Amino acid sequence: MAVIVGIHGIGQQFRGGYALRTAWFDALRDGLVRAGHSVAAEALEPQDLCVSFFGDLFRPPGAMAVQDPPYTAADIQPGPERELLAAFLEAAIIQDPLLDAPQGAMGAGRQAAHVMLAQLARTPTLARVAQRAFIGDLKQVTAFLANSSVKMGVLARVQAGMDADTRVLIGHSLGSVVAYEYLCRHQPSSVELLITLGSPLGIPNVIFDKLTPSPSGGVGAWPGTDIAWVNIADPDDIVALRKDLAPLFSGPRGKKVSDRHVGNGDEPHAADRYLNARQTGSALGEILT
Repeated sequence: MAVIVGIHGIGQQFRGGYALRTAWFDALRDGLVRAGHSVAAEALEPQDLCVSFFGDLFRPPGAMAVQDPPYTAADIQPGPERELLAAFLEAAIIQDPLLDAPQGAMGAGRQAAHVMLAQLARTPTLARVAQRAFIGDLKQVTAFLANSSVKMGVLARVQAGMDADTRVLIGHSLGSVVAYEYLCRHQPSSVELLITLGSPLGIPNVIFDKLTPSPSGGVGAWPGTDIAWVNIADPDDIVALRKDLAPLFSGPRGKKVSDRHVGNGDEPHAADRYLNARQTGSALGEILT
C-alpha cells in the first residue's frame, strides 16, 4: 500500500516506474534524515512509495527507439511550444542578464527559436540537456495541457498507483501539474499533503491559465478539499518560473501554499536534489510522524 505517490517530470520516457521508485526512495529517505526525521526514514519501506510512471506515453514509436527524435529548432511549433520556450528564456534572463541577445533590442519571445535555444543552453538548468531532448520536453508539457487523450492517459496512470492509504502526493516538474490536476479532478479523501518540486504551475498564459479547472480572477482552484500544499523551488530553476505559488492559489478557510526555497547547486532542476533536500524531508516528515 503506497503511503506516498510520486509523479515524475519531463524527459523520463526511457525510464520505468520501478527504476524511478528506487531513485526516489533513497533520495526521500536522505531528505528525511536531513530534516531530523531519522526514525521516519528508517521506518519507510519501498512498498510505501509508488512512482506513477507515464514517460512511455511519450516514447518514440518503434521497438528499436532508444533516443529522442532528432528535433531541431524548426520543430518548435508556433503557439504554446514557442510561448513556453520564450517564458523559460525570459526567466533565465532575469537571473542572468548577460544571456540576453547581443543587440538587447528584441524581447525574448520575438527572437528566432534557435537563438533562444542557444541562450538557454548556457543556463545551469539546461546546460546538461541535449537540444533535441529539451524540444521533446516542451512538446510533452504542451501535449499534456492541450491534448485531452494524452491528459487522460497520464491521469489514469496516477489513479492506478493510488489507494486508500495514500497520504502524500509529490510532483516534480511536469509531475506537479499532473498532481495538481489529478487532485482537482478526483479529490481523494486520504491525501493530506501535496508537495510540488521545481513546479512550472505559475507560468502565466502557457500553463497557469490553461489549468483544469481554469483559474478565476487570476486565482487558481485549490487541489482538493482540506489538503496542505508545500511548494519547493530553487531560485535558479527556470522551470519553476514563479518561485512562490501562494499568491496564485486560494484554499478553503484561509489555506495557503507554503513556499520554501532550496539550493540545488549546479543542477537546480534535478529531481534527486529536490527530493533529498531538508525542506522536502521536513514537509514529508510532518505527515509520516
